[in-house]
Amino acid sequence: MKVILSTALLLEDGAYQRKTVSMSEAVAWVAEHQPENFCGHATVKLLGLEPAPRKSCAGYSQALCVRPKTRLEFGRDYSLEELESLGVELECVLVTYLG
Repeated sequence: MKVILSTALLLEDGAYQRKTVSMSEAVAWVAEHQPENFCGHATVKLLGLEPAPRKSCAGYSQALCVRPKTRLEFGRDYSLEELESLGVELECVLVTYLG
């Protein structure tokens, strides 16, 4: 299962591979894999997704972990246009479970 997370969580014992990816690579990965989104913050709109309701992820084969490089106001719902006008960027890390 491929997922979007707001932090790199290692949910199972085993080996993982971690790779930093660009925003354009992250957007392409989302378009190609249509992952289940577990990330609730508005910045996922930059990836073409809507924030997810709070839910638990039990495991994954690959996770795109995203974190805003800019601190945003807590609890505020930002539009895509606001995020872009503020110049918000995401730090994107692809984590692959190797077994």
